[in-house]
Amino acid sequence: MVSNTRVNKIGENISARGGKITPEELEVLQEFRTSFSKPLVNVFNTMREIADNVHPSSIIAFRLKRIDTIINKLSREEGMELSRMGDIGGVRCIFYNEGEVYKAKELIEKEFVSGGKTRDYINEIKRDIGYKSIHMYVKDPISNKRIEIQLRTLDHHNWATLIEITDLLYGFRLKELGFESNYKFGQFHALMSSDKELCKEEADLIFEVLDKYNFISVLSKTFRKNNAEVKKRWLSEDKNNTFFLIEASKSEIPNLKSYKNFEEAENAYFERYKENSSAEIVLTSIKKPNFKQISIAYANYILSYHTFMSDIRPILQELAYEALEDKKVKNFEKIFKAYEHLLANLILEVIAESADLFLKRNEQGKVIIGRTNKKDKLQEREVLKNIKIKLKTYQVSHDTFIKKIEELKPKGFFKKRRIDKFLTKHNERITQIMLSNNVEFENIGM
Repeated sequence: MVSNTRVNKIGENISARGGKITPEELEVLQEFRTSFSKPLVNVFNTMREIADNVHPSSIIAFRLKRIDTIINKLSREEGMELSRMGDIGGVRCIFYNEGEVYKAKELIEKEFVSGGKTRDYINEIKRDIGYKSIHMYVKDPISNKRIEIQLRTLDHHNWATLIEITDLLYGFRLKELGFESNYKFGQFHALMSSDKELCKEEADLIFEVLDKYNFISVLSKTFRKNNAEVKKRWLSEDKNNTFFLIEASKSEIPNLKSYKNFEEAENAYFERYKENSSAEIVLTSIKKPNFKQISIAYANYILSYHTFMSDIRPILQELAYEALEDKKVKNFEKIFKAYEHLLANLILEVIAESADLFLKRNEQGKVIIGRTNKKDKLQEREVLKNIKIKLKTYQVSHDTFIKKIEELKPKGFFKKRRIDKFLTKHNERITQIMLSNNVEFENIGM
């Protein structure tokens, strides 16, 4: 086993060189990193029982810290001793509310010997951008190695993965640097993580970022492109495997490969890292592996789903109301068009999510959605029923939105007439958005 003295010396060298590492040092770093494998599995197995006790449908996964992330942390945090880095091995538990998070915290404190100070970033939000989670450090009872446990709610997790998706798609470093990476986008994410009611200036900032970076369309296109193809790859994997290597890309379909055991998966990870040290790749194990679980736990790698698309809708609706109340017709039209882009993409996502029934393929840059005939009639009816329920929900919300717009229209003849004319072209614009997304439907018959 590599000594702490040697490990720390390598850490000092990496830091002094600004993140550069020699092949010999990389081998030693990998040996040190994988020395956490068994302790991590030990803690994970105990945490599975704790998580099940708190909520049977909780999501729990573990990972060894990525090599590139270790190197970046050594470069960023001056004086960091590599042997004392507390999150080389990490377990993440995702629950459904803060009460469950704190219940898990109590059970962990009873079960494990503490390995360091607990950091409660729910009550004391970390940095400016709004990160919320509890970080605990425990000692593996066999090796005495320190393992990090992160506890968060599904809402907290959705926000955290949105940060990482943004970093990947736009090349920012919000996760590492917060507002320093991009001030406006940092504010945007901080506001999206907030539970408080937004004031007008805050809502305006959210719309400004959405508009400037075309955020809704970029996310939607990424999710639609990946959904069916990644699911196909998932379905082709051995269902008995519980270890997964996931590689994200802003331009390619994410790679997903499963393995029977940790050693096999870790060897594959290390070889891939040596091929491409900048690859966005993670090795993980999921408690109850299914496509939905892994899509939620690693939304920032799978890149096929995120709740943001639904979360942003009421904000756009409120902004539209405010524009009408202020009699700013031009501003209203701009906001309403953003809402139309969102609505069109939400409809497309509902269909794309049903990849078992609807094949999504590329033909000369165009996405084709149609029947796959993979299900029997009963299964097909159930899928179509679920699609109709979701679309009906959007329709009800949209009708309520339009009704309130009618109530808030300016009384002046010319402004009212302009809005009426604008709204009559709503369906036409939705159709154009579909066409601009290069989406074509083959006889779905809903």
